[in-house]
Amino acid sequence: MLLLTLLASLVLGTLIVADVLYVDEAVNTNPVTDHTDNELYIQRAESIMAGKLLYRDVETQTPPLINYLLVPPVAFGASALAFELYFSSFIIMTTLALFLVLSRIDEALAFRASLAFLLVPTTLITPVFARQDESIVVFFILLPVLMVYVSRSRNGYSVLTALGVWIKMHSVFLIPPLLLKSRRQQLFQELAIMGTITLAITVPFFVLAFDEFVWHLRFYLLGESNSTLQGISLWRIMDAESIGVPSLLLIGIMGVILLIIYKWSYRHNAGIWKTVALTLIVYFIMYPKVHYEYFLILFAILIPLLIESKKAVGMLYGISVLSGITLLIEQRYLDWQVAVAHDSIMVPLAALCMVAIDIMLIFLFRELLMTRNWLDRKPLF
Repeated sequence: MLLLTLLASLVLGTLIVADVLYVDEAVNTNPVTDHTDNELYIQRAESIMAGKLLYRDVETQTPPLINYLLVPPVAFGASALAFELYFSSFIIMTTLALFLVLSRIDEALAFRASLAFLLVPTTLITPVFARQDESIVVFFILLPVLMVYVSRSRNGYSVLTALGVWIKMHSVFLIPPLLLKSRRQQLFQELAIMGTITLAITVPFFVLAFDEFVWHLRFYLLGESNSTLQGISLWRIMDAESIGVPSLLLIGIMGVILLIIYKWSYRHNAGIWKTVALTLIVYFIMYPKVHYEYFLILFAILIPLLIESKKAVGMLYGISVLSGITLLIEQRYLDWQVAVAHDSIMVPLAALCMVAIDIMLIFLFRELLMTRNWLDRKPLF
């Protein structure tokens, strides 16, 4: 634990110093090409601090709870340093939580998994150079899964998952694997817990900002937006090249595949962690609005499962590098539109990167289906 804490603090601290002293001063100098969403975070957090209502009084495209979690760095000055220290603290907590819980099963593999997650380029870039709130989200997605190894409480899992959904919607992938393993009485109890928490969080917004809150749900769940589709999925790049596939069609196909996975999981008594991993892979291949920082969640879920396979972990690092390349191309040639001289080369290159990523994800999907890993031998329920 001490070694991981020191290493994480050293690596992230070095990157923070480099960003604050050099990158922001010498590289990130054009507001048009700002690489962070910090201004949005500040607007929403300041609205909360002023007693205003999200969605109604300030444009909000994210679930409500993440905005409350962004209040601390804004309250402490809203500087680049404040955000980077705050986001990095969640990366450190996620790394330590992985080791602390999984070391109960195998200390050596738990250390390797925690270290591998920490040193993925996406893990290091997201809280520092990108300053994205997925550094917080990844902790709350892993928390219910990890807590089950400690307490084996289905109700605790339900509470944490419901809260996670209203931090960022990715936690919705944690719900079906739990319900698949629930008996009728458990099922009603778990649904009641999640429903009660959901109502407590959402009713004020439905009552006071109905239209704006419903728009946020459509934007988040269906990818509906008045602006051009953004992200680094293959589908977004194809859309930018006027070869668009309707988002609803992609989401529909994804839904069918997810149902097939749930059926397979039920028949083979697959663990919750593996089921979540399989469905996340499908999401990253099929969903049209995937952003670079979302991959942090994928790595946090897949690395512990696949840590016994050097080839699989190597592929995950390759995905991190290729998604970074795609991000840089997507921002410069598709979003910022400040350079078009080489877009005929760079945009197809981004598409090739995404094809390579999808191929590796398919391989990892097959690897999870065909092999029994160390966490399979210690099922959650």
